[in-house]
This record gives sequence, C-alpha cells and structure tokens, in this order.
Amino acid sequence: MSKLTETAIDLRDVGVSFQSVRGEVHAFSGVSFKAAAGRFVVLIGPSGCGKSTLLRVIADLLPPSTGELAVCDDNPAQVRRERRTSFVFQDATLLPWRTVTQNVRLPLEVGRWKRLGRQSNTPEEMISLVGLAGREKAYPHELSGGQRQRVSIARALVTKPDVLLMDEPFGALDEITRDHLNDVLLRIWRELKTTIVFVTHSLAEAAFLGQTVAVMAANPGRFADVVDLDGRKANNEIDRSSKAFFDITSQLRNILSHASGGH
Repeated sequence: MSKLTETAIDLRDVGVSFQSVRGEVHAFSGVSFKAAAGRFVVLIGPSGCGKSTLLRVIADLLPPSTGELAVCDDNPAQVRRERRTSFVFQDATLLPWRTVTQNVRLPLEVGRWKRLGRQSNTPEEMISLVGLAGREKAYPHELSGGQRQRVSIARALVTKPDVLLMDEPFGALDEITRDHLNDVLLRIWRELKTTIVFVTHSLAEAAFLGQTVAVMAANPGRFADVVDLDGRKANNEIDRSSKAFFDITSQLRNILSHASGGH
C-alpha cells in the first residue's frame, strides 16, 4: 500500500550532465526544491531548459549527475519498484488492438503487480473519473485526441500512484480541448489528492493549474524562480477571465523574460 508522507518531492542541488561530441553538456544544474504531498506543481520554461529531464530524474528513469533527491521520503529507485509514481506523456501511447478498458488495465497486468501487494483502483472507476463512462469498449482509433489522453491519464492512475508526472500531456491539443482537460485534471486531483508534477510551455496552463509554479531558465538549465499561488487562488481555483489570472500569467512571463536576458 502507499506510504503516507509529508514531502512528495525533495531535490537538493540536483544536476544532470551528458557527454557529447562537443564535450560535457549540462541539461540543468543546482536544482533545489521541496514539494509537500498532494501539491500540484507546474514546471515551465523554454525548450532545452531541462523540464522533461527533471521529470525523468524524479521518476528514476535517469540518474542525477550531482546532488540528491527523495520521492515520498524514500529512495526514488524504491518508489519506482513499488510503482508509486506514474508517467503521462504528450503522446497517449495506447495499444491500438486493446479497448479503453484493456488499455487502462495494462499496468495491472505487467511488472509483477500482484507481487507488490498494493491496492489499485479499478479500470472502470478510473474510466468514469476521466469522463469516459460508456466508451469502455471503444478502440483508440474511435476516440478523439482528447479522449485518448483521458485514457492515458486513467491508465496512469489505476495503480493509485503517490506522484503523477505529466510531460506536456495536452500540448498537441487545440486550445478549447486543452482548457476542458485542464478542468478535468483539477477535478481528478481534488478527488484523489495525488501529488502532480506537470510540465508545460503554456503560461496560461501553468497559471490555471499550479499551486506552485517553478520557472526554469536555459543555458544553463536552472530554476529561475518558484512562485507559490496559494494566497491568490483559493482552493487552487481561478477564473481564466479574471484580473488575478492575467496578473499571474504576466508575472510568469516577466520572470521568464528576465531569466532569458530580456527586458
């Protein structure tokens, strides 16, 4: 079963470097950050600043070159082995020969899930939660892009993860569909109380979703600022047409501009 923790993400001077034909390349460096369990954290920044790489470090898909980190007050490798993190990518990556229910059930059929002794959500519960009740027997080619992403979210949540990592999951969708899925995601987050770390290039999406927005800068990749929005978004809710929403997006834009050397 999931372990109750107070801190979901704890990064201490974490960096990632790669060797290339041009020598050592720093994806990002000196990243320190702490997020309480149940928090909705958004990472924004220009391409190449290391947002997706940082998600992979948290998921234990990539080792850090420097620094230390803990996930749910535990070793990231142990958390990964216990399947307490889940990942949602920009591409839904559904198996075309499996129905919605069969795709959502997949994590419970692989990786020796039964041997872990952990409880899971049922596929049917998660399909209903993401708003696809009635489409359980549909195949991916019968679904819209937004519906396919809902299936990928349901699949990620079926294992009852403590931390849900999302790498631009709505980036390929039109603005209206993206806004609707942002609403759906916040509803899911409030119901399940799962910690979410969400990567986006959209300032509006960051302002709407995030309790905490970590702004990253490139060359070298680093945290330029961390903005907590609790005092400006009661219950993490905000009207997209409000002045408060405009002010938050403007603040994030200014931080990015200054971090990039703009004026």
